[in-house]
Amino acid sequence: MAEWRISDEQPVRELDGLDYERCAALHNYIVELGWTQRGLALDTLDKRTWWECYGGDAALTIVSNRLEAAVISFLKVAWHGFSMETASPPHLFHRYLARLCFPDELWQNVNYAEDEDNSNKRCFVSLYMANGALGATHPLGLILDQDYGMAMQHMSIRDTSITMNGRQTWLPLETILDGFIDMIDQGKVLTVGEAYNGEQERTEPWIMPSYTQRDLDDTLEAFQQLVNTIHDKMPSQPQDTKAGLLDLVTGGHPQMLPSNSFAYQFLAKSPIPSFTYIAPGLRIAQHQSFAPASEQAESNKLYPLLIFSSTHSAYQETLCAPWGDLIPISPFSSNFSTISTCAAGLYLTETEPHHAHPFEDGCKLVLPFLLGANGFARTSDDALIGENVHSAGDNAAAKLEPRSTELYQLGFNHFIAAHDVQLKYVLWNWVAMVEEGKWEVDADGVVGGIEKWREADTEEHWSDYQLPMSW
Repeated sequence: MAEWRISDEQPVRELDGLDYERCAALHNYIVELGWTQRGLALDTLDKRTWWECYGGDAALTIVSNRLEAAVISFLKVAWHGFSMETASPPHLFHRYLARLCFPDELWQNVNYAEDEDNSNKRCFVSLYMANGALGATHPLGLILDQDYGMAMQHMSIRDTSITMNGRQTWLPLETILDGFIDMIDQGKVLTVGEAYNGEQERTEPWIMPSYTQRDLDDTLEAFQQLVNTIHDKMPSQPQDTKAGLLDLVTGGHPQMLPSNSFAYQFLAKSPIPSFTYIAPGLRIAQHQSFAPASEQAESNKLYPLLIFSSTHSAYQETLCAPWGDLIPISPFSSNFSTISTCAAGLYLTETEPHHAHPFEDGCKLVLPFLLGANGFARTSDDALIGENVHSAGDNAAAKLEPRSTELYQLGFNHFIAAHDVQLKYVLWNWVAMVEEGKWEVDADGVVGGIEKWREADTEEHWSDYQLPMSW
């Protein structure tokens, strides 16, 4: 299978249209991984192709007249029998995609712009149906632009106003399928057998752990490398780091975190740096605005946890109500809107570990000022921070509404449902900023103060603060 995976040594191939061989190989490998991971023998897998399942050339003449040759070739190789309604046991293709679409669904589920002509409507194919069990209203799935072999995941048909705004960059289908395999490899999604009695939500037969051992290990490595890199840049040899980040961040009350949570495990294994500033204007937090009053951990709900704090308060964003009043907006979910002020800084964000889309290592940088007014700062999907992502056309910067919490975020997620960026990617970005001298270091750590973050919205530096798209 290694020959089909995407890597620096084996990048996406430059072909006209869909790379059907690679896509079919990746599709079938996902099916194989899911089937065997749940403890089933491969010789019991129904490997009939999509083309076979729906009657072959004679029965699919009308469909084939509207499909590119490469897409037909893909459907003649991609396994589908396992996902037919009569299949036993029931088996979804992936956590986020249930199956390849039925023939009569291929052109029924795309929400087109009013000015789309008929030829353009033909090119957009609903290739995979979304897993409707994950809670999206009007679930859609993966849409393929068959003329170019490019694709985009949609949890809901409502996403199409973003993906078809004329500015979003679609990805080669093989890139998305390879990303799905990467999720399986890393243990972020996996299949379980009938004997599974865990708490994670199971959707025939996929579950999504709220974090993996690899997530934890990668984040610990990134934090340790950041501390080491800052040490190496300091003018004098610092003292050794010491244990105790868990007690420090929780104010001496580690019981406020479940012991098996990502936050607890990360903080318990991370050292306290011997310097003050881990990033511009940010130091190790010692106060928690969102901690439960009882200081008792809830295993089924995690509150925002401040890990790197500023001495400034978070900017208070507002929303203008129809009657004219300005309504305060929490940087987090509405469950925390009663807390009027909180510190600016980097938070592990709230999540419910056993719900449909859990990411315990999701994080958010909350700034004490708005960012984006200059029209340079961008999210990972290349959208400008503050643009109306639902508006079509090229004038996205015409009316920006700057934000204080969007830096480093993914924007529209090209692979799965939206979630906050994983902490490890932010920390590795900070490592690079120090290593490359883009952030200077003195005896107190990283210099520049909280105002340094404003350069993320400048022509010279915005790309330094944009993370690559990830699942």
